[in-house]
Amino acid sequence: MTTEFTHPELGAEVRSISGYYVPREESTLTLDGREIIYVAGQACIDASCCGTAAWSYIQVPGFLVRKHVRGGDGSPLVSEIETIRDQETRDRVKQLLLREHPGAQIEVW
Repeated sequence: MTTEFTHPELGAEVRSISGYYVPREESTLTLDGREIIYVAGQACIDASCCGTAAWSYIQVPGFLVRKHVRGGDGSPLVSEIETIRDQETRDRVKQLLLREHPGAQIEVW
């Protein structure tokens, strides 16, 4: 299934009621001849009644189908991606990313 992925503004803090997250890096990795796009960053809960926490995260939108199909000139860039549905492939992606980013929380869309 293909869908659109809006690229985040790297380094821009995104606030919520209980904390924030900051996307720091956008990159790709190659698996079985296909590019997989991911975003790595930090998240922090700093305004919760239940305590505080901070962690590294990686979001994996999926296989990159077409890069930067629209956007730019002040508008966010948008790419076409294909979500990763196969569980074995999802697990392989997580293993590869954990080698580069040990301890990160990984979310595959």
